[in-house]
Amino acid sequence: MSDYYIMSIEPSCIWAQEELLVDRIDAYFYSLKYIQYYNKLLQCKLIKMSLFDICSRMNSGPFGSALLASQYVDKGIPFIRPLNCKDYIVEVDNNVVFISKEDSKRLKSSRFSSGDLIFTKIGNGIGDVAIIPTHLFECNISGNLMGVTIKSNIDSYYVLTFIKSKYGQNQIWQGMMNSAKPKIDMETLKSILIPIPSPEIQKYIGDKVRKAEELREEAKRLKKEAEEILYSQLKQEQYLEKQKSIVNKYIWLSDKEIDTRIDSEYYKPNYILYKHILNKNGIKTKKIKDIVKNIRTGTTPQNKYVNKDEKKIKFLRVNNLGYCILEKDDMLYVNDNYDEKKLRIIPKGDILVSIAGTLGRSSVVDMDNCTTNQNIAALTLKNINFIKPYYLSLYLNSYFGNLALDIISTQATVKYINNELLGEIEVPLIDIDIQLIIEDRIVRYKDKINQSKQLIQEAKQDVEDLIEGNFDMSKVKANS
Repeated sequence: MSDYYIMSIEPSCIWAQEELLVDRIDAYFYSLKYIQYYNKLLQCKLIKMSLFDICSRMNSGPFGSALLASQYVDKGIPFIRPLNCKDYIVEVDNNVVFISKEDSKRLKSSRFSSGDLIFTKIGNGIGDVAIIPTHLFECNISGNLMGVTIKSNIDSYYVLTFIKSKYGQNQIWQGMMNSAKPKIDMETLKSILIPIPSPEIQKYIGDKVRKAEELREEAKRLKKEAEEILYSQLKQEQYLEKQKSIVNKYIWLSDKEIDTRIDSEYYKPNYILYKHILNKNGIKTKKIKDIVKNIRTGTTPQNKYVNKDEKKIKFLRVNNLGYCILEKDDMLYVNDNYDEKKLRIIPKGDILVSIAGTLGRSSVVDMDNCTTNQNIAALTLKNINFIKPYYLSLYLNSYFGNLALDIISTQATVKYINNELLGEIEVPLIDIDIQLIIEDRIVRYKDKINQSKQLIQEAKQDVEDLIEGNFDMSKVKANS
């Protein structure tokens, strides 16, 4: 049995037995935080195999001049980059670029397909891993990525779940080359040790992630339906057709169109065109200040009062604002010792919008006891039978909402919108029945996303229970 002795916690100093030693001799590799998890994994009674032993293929994407950004095309084979691998499933609906079929074949060593695992080995997102979804039959990966094809007798969704667990992530970070520009080399990935349970357990855990993938696809469909309804109401087709004729950087305006602002940024042709389309189609608008009771921002307590330990009050930041829904994976909490009277607690149903740096993210609050920092404004509606919360949030997240937020913002070092300016943004008034349909789609979208995340969390917990000897085998039998 492998073992180690803690000589010092801070700084980290251990006495390790031979079984824990590999061909690395740097202190970083043997830090206590890594050795504790690795030792626990070694003591697990399951058979363990390296990633290299359970894969049939492992390749990097092309580097340097092998493929230039100028060779991207409008349609073709998806070319996966690190920003597409931030979650469990490779994201190909947003921020994806394409290469030609000819380039895809030329770079055949970087071609991968559904069920393959993609690792980010260098740059932004280093250590991320995602699986290519079932519906994506072929793609190529960039030079910052490593693709792995798992052998057919091993469930690739189970392997993904292990690597995303604390025991898998620990090995990735432990094996990272700790230099000025950190990277993960192929030898590190090859050496990742993976416990191999019975095929039944692999399938049981893998099925949860497969179901999560299905739920995400359903969520995307609902989100797309909501967007299509919104854009249809706002006459997007007319806008796009007219936009093609905008060739000049200047624009003529009537005196009625001149507002209190006189800077050119406020009168961008695209935004003026959008307002003309609304007027032409008789679509009325109301300013945010006229449809809300109040607009308020939060404050940031001192660092010692904010951490990840779950407490009563949730502290929301811009990265917690998802697409109409709150992202709860990286939540911070306010320490119970902090004076609650200094905080502005946000009621459920309020609409949050980011007003500094990254503008235009908007979510509806669906939890109790939330507060925000000063980069987020909270809107409390006067009458939810006039403007529905999820409709307003969807509008602010939309192209037209972002356009309105952008032109009204001011900029010093970063873009910023104060509460007064935010109140001046005009919101189209569409039929309440249409708003209800939009709200239905977004609420169902939210539910599917949350169910998906819950299944993924359960799968990770199953893997960790398996290693720690706490896995309940009766769940597998009941599922058979």
